[in-house]
Amino acid sequence: MDLPITGERLTVLSSGPYVLTLGAGVHELHIEGELAVHNPDGPTVHRIAGEPHTEDLAAALSGEIVTAAVTSTGELRIDLDSGNRLVVEPDRYFEAWHVTAPGQYLIVCMPGGELAVWSEDS
Repeated sequence: MDLPITGERLTVLSSGPYVLTLGAGVHELHIEGELAVHNPDGPTVHRIAGEPHTEDLAAALSGEIVTAAVTSTGELRIDLDSGNRLVVEPDRYFEAWHVTAPGQYLIVCMPGGELAVWSEDS
């Protein structure tokens, strides 16, 4: 499933103790699970829920979104124009991530990877 955030600029909005909030146009991505940012030219940057974000993570997450999709197993994948790929695996017990545009769109990765989707179109 493709997400409606392709072409938007991804930025770190806030980093609380358990939620990393990213912005993409009118959309917000709330990441509560483990996040990996794969860099084709360097090391993978990880953030585990409960850990503060670092400058390395903020830099790795900045850029224009080239593709944004969710696999059938609930894995979130976002490719940036920098070549970095953001990946959030589903969590067995908790909601790992969700994407929202207030009043327009909400997709939640439920425990185990099942997706719940609400939109103006449905």
